Amino acid sequence: MQYGIITPAHNEADTISEYMASVARQTVRPRRLVIVNDHSTDNTGEIVRVFAEKHDWIALLDRKSHPSHQTGSKVISAFLHGLEQTDTHGWDVIVKMDADLVLPPDYFKAVLDVFSRDEAAGICGGICALRDGDSLVPERLTDLHHVRGALKAYRMACFKQIGGLRPVYGWDTLDELLAASHGWKTVVLTGQVVEHKKPTGSDTPPLALHKMTGEMFYRLGYGPVISLIASVKRYRMRPFAVSALWSYLGYLKAALQKPGQYVTPAQRIFIRKLRYRRMREKIATQPAKRT
Repeated sequence: MQYGIITPAHNEADTISEYMASVARQTVRPRRLVIVNDHSTDNTGEIVRVFAEKHDWIALLDRKSHPSHQTGSKVISAFLHGLEQTDTHGWDVIVKMDADLVLPPDYFKAVLDVFSRDEAAGICGGICALRDGDSLVPERLTDLHHVRGALKAYRMACFKQIGGLRPVYGWDTLDELLAASHGWKTVVLTGQVVEHKKPTGSDTPPLALHKMTGEMFYRLGYGPVISLIASVKRYRMRPFAVSALWSYLGYLKAALQKPGQYVTPAQRIFIRKLRYRRMREKIATQPAKRT
């Protein structure tokens, strides 16, 4: 199977060399690595240019955009720009990957093995982890049903069927829900631990991020009960406990204001049934407490 990577990069001078080197070390190398230099004000572009001179499978695209950080939408807009400018003919798998990762050498071999073995696998990826001394500790947002937005690989047929990626906050949950509605599976490779050089959400104030997450719950069609449960699950994130309350307040505000949802009524019904089914499965697999 052939795969290609599109990587949005905004002011990634501190991390992008390690990232590209880890891609170059892959036992199965990509057909193409496209770096979209998205209005960087540091020397990200120059670092990529030097690296690309040594590797003809790396391409640099410069993009002018709004310089401010826009959680979710900016990175996908840059990805889509790269996609529009890239010939993906012959790609069986398309990868959206961030520039602040360090991959283990067999990472993409493991991803392609999943797609080769399981025709229903539509989305695949490993685990993001932060370095703590000599160890890598999985980030709090790790979920065995969810591939993080930093490192998502899509079977091209699945990618096309869900209509690609949308430049909205919550895109990396929306894609998996739409994929599931078309019968595709999301596969998390727990054995492929990828170092994430920057904690998720570090560019956005925590309370603003939690409020945006609550609005995302509404836009995804979760409804009040699922949104409450999803908000409570965020209690461990900073600021502790307040994060859960702020997320649900974000949902309630959106429910009152009724901004446009990301999904159709039929998709909303499917998503709620899927969420409730996963909750029941999780409860059923919990070990019984000793009395």
